[in-house]
Amino acid sequence: MVKWILQCVTTTSFTLSLNGSNFGYFKGKRGLRQGDPMSPLLFTICLEYLTRILDVVTARHDYRFHPLYRALKLGHLAFADDLLLFCKGDVSSVKIPMRAFLTVSEASGLKVNQDKSNLYMNGVGSHVTAQISRMSGFQRGTLLFRYLGISISHKRLSNAECSKLVDKIVAKIRGWGTKHLSYAGSLF
Repeated sequence: MVKWILQCVTTTSFTLSLNGSNFGYFKGKRGLRQGDPMSPLLFTICLEYLTRILDVVTARHDYRFHPLYRALKLGHLAFADDLLLFCKGDVSSVKIPMRAFLTVSEASGLKVNQDKSNLYMNGVGSHVTAQISRMSGFQRGTLLFRYLGISISHKRLSNAECSKLVDKIVAKIRGWGTKHLSYAGSLF
């Protein structure tokens, strides 16, 4: 399997199409690109590697879970190319997943996008916040932000916020139904 993946990554070549005619070939020097059919699979393998490393390092005695997730032993959630990490707001607990990122980065060549990443902290002193921000390289974000159309906050979602989400889902489902009906069927 590894040999197949390396074959796909190391033997890429490209051609230029100009006015409907192809001009020459040149070798790819940096592996797969966005849009390549292999990219999602390889990214999933890398994310699985990161998840397994995070599972191991969060079991260490010096790692402390976020107080709300301690009973669940929840240290991270991943969805597509998004990753949420949860830990106690102290420097030693934040260093542990940062080392895991470094390990995966060195093995895969993937890097965390510092511009699209944020730290969200509550109840942490300004000195510790500044220290964690410097160590991680991430800027501090403010709570109440939107992720996948849902407001994320340290407080429970209100009924009004949940009903907005339900309304969006219902509207989307209704739209799917009318796309697959004939004109006469959509009148009813």
